[in-house]
Amino acid sequence: MLFINRYLNQVRENPQFPAIADALSEISYEELYCRARRLAWILAGESSVGMIGVVVSRSVEYIVSVLAIHLLGRTVVPLDGNYPVSRLKQMITSLDLSLCLVSHQQTIELTGMLQECTHLIHIEDTIGSATGEAEFVVAAEDDTPAYVVFTSGTTGVPKPVLVPYRALSTLIDWMAKAKEPKGTTLLYAVQGFDVSFQEIYATLCYGDRLLIATDAHKKDLRALFDYLAAGKVTRLFLPTSMLIPLVKFGLQEGGTLVDLEQVVVAGEQLKVTPAVRQWFKAHPHCRLINHYGPSETHVVMIYQLEDEPDGWPDLPPIGQVTAGSDAWLFDEQLKPVTRGDCGQLYISGRSLALGYFRMPEQTEEKFITHPFTQERMYNTGDMCVLNKQAQYEYKGRRDRQYKVRGYRVELKEIEAAVTNSGLVDDCLVVALQTNLITSLVLYFAAHESDQDLSLSLHAHLAATLPEYMLPSFYKKIAAIPLTLNGKADIAKLPPISGLRSQLSSSYVAPKGQLQTLVCELAAECFGIDRLGVDDNFMEAGANSFTLMSLLAELRHVLGHSLRQTDLFEYPTPRLLCGIVQRSKQVPESKVPVVSVTKRKLRSAAIHSVHGKKRG
Repeated sequence: MLFINRYLNQVRENPQFPAIADALSEISYEELYCRARRLAWILAGESSVGMIGVVVSRSVEYIVSVLAIHLLGRTVVPLDGNYPVSRLKQMITSLDLSLCLVSHQQTIELTGMLQECTHLIHIEDTIGSATGEAEFVVAAEDDTPAYVVFTSGTTGVPKPVLVPYRALSTLIDWMAKAKEPKGTTLLYAVQGFDVSFQEIYATLCYGDRLLIATDAHKKDLRALFDYLAAGKVTRLFLPTSMLIPLVKFGLQEGGTLVDLEQVVVAGEQLKVTPAVRQWFKAHPHCRLINHYGPSETHVVMIYQLEDEPDGWPDLPPIGQVTAGSDAWLFDEQLKPVTRGDCGQLYISGRSLALGYFRMPEQTEEKFITHPFTQERMYNTGDMCVLNKQAQYEYKGRRDRQYKVRGYRVELKEIEAAVTNSGLVDDCLVVALQTNLITSLVLYFAAHESDQDLSLSLHAHLAATLPEYMLPSFYKKIAAIPLTLNGKADIAKLPPISGLRSQLSSSYVAPKGQLQTLVCELAAECFGIDRLGVDDNFMEAGANSFTLMSLLAELRHVLGHSLRQTDLFEYPTPRLLCGIVQRSKQVPESKVPVVSVTKRKLRSAAIHSVHGKKRG
């Protein structure tokens, strides 16, 4: 059954059940459908185009937009308004999008680009519009694209993946659940991330309630934890990289999430740490589930951790294949490997995407024919082993593709953006993997300039690439070292050791207890040996992930309700200490901080998350 028809069944069977909620309001299945139907009629009268862009923040209006497009049997192209405008323009023009749903809350620059590239319908202007009341009969075929998501591409251009109604319906059918009891799923994933469609339809197709998380919730562990508790969330989809910060915060400050029954992680290799075991032992009613699947297949494997957390493996398998899909392990000659040997993972079945829009060569390269069954299959690029328990274990990759905070990143795309800056002669991006974090390092050669170009390169990349693709470290070198075969010799690159000396500014030592504490905490969270009182957090390699950890640490240690924005408005230890002192209106010597013993325990906890201190 098509997923959208499953949703319509819920509208007929449970019209008054709560469907969507946010911090301020809640609407029923019937009201949600009426709003989506109204918008669908407007879209039907406006244009017959198949692909419709949605540049709307995570909100009730976003869900209404997605449902309306699917009621028409058309294709949703979700676009995250937080992306650089130049990248959004590249995505829109690559699809020749002629119609976009937008909100009035966009920036002037973004609105101007959208008006230049496509026809706009403002979602706020459609509310209350008079339209026909006829019911919709969804006419989508199995191979009609249901949505388009963009993945990182080796050519420097993001690749639009066409995911058909068949594939999303297969996933939602597999996630079927009993009618009772009803639960609440958090809408956490960003627009343009395939998991968001899983969150939406795995909830609304089975009569559950979808609770919308805002960007503020996602940037603040305290706000997220409180929202999960107040919203009585029963199922939570998370990028794997967010699991450790969440459980660590919960153990230290958050309390118990009594309603949470499932935590579903995906995006990177799941690592079970002592903190994970401890949190799930304190929540015996909650299950940890590992999902696996690239954007070209969505979820095709599952592994649920059973029994006592103390017995869980440190690196759980990616699991067994879900219904509707098949998995194959081949060597480089497309010959099957024997059980226990490592092979490249291929996926076939109903979950496959149609390919990459207007990219026949890339599609032909990744979607190939099975050597024996002649069916179509997708080359994931992941190296796996089938163990004795018939579970697939992830063993790494053979290319330069990595997962960073749940997002797939092709290092060549970053290198192409660096080259386009015109600032460097040559460059190489390397993924630095510690115990739990993947950081990106940019090595570059610029013979015509004696200046440090790190900040200029960072500014260029920030205007071109999404935040998760920005390097954490920049290193100028004389030349990229090469092997005898002319390939980059990674082993000969100078190490990025996490030393303070890598920063361009002069080191100024902290003075007093408060400055020393903040500098130590920031250095530990960012993975460097020390941080000066005037060092900028972003220059030190901070990103949204490590800043969130720092915020939680500072709140705990200082007993101060710092905001997420404070780390950007006061981006050095000296400035941050100043705002803390002014808000408390007491001299530094009297600022309450945790004891030295507790401080050392917190330091150990940070190292268990971020790995050993480098340098």
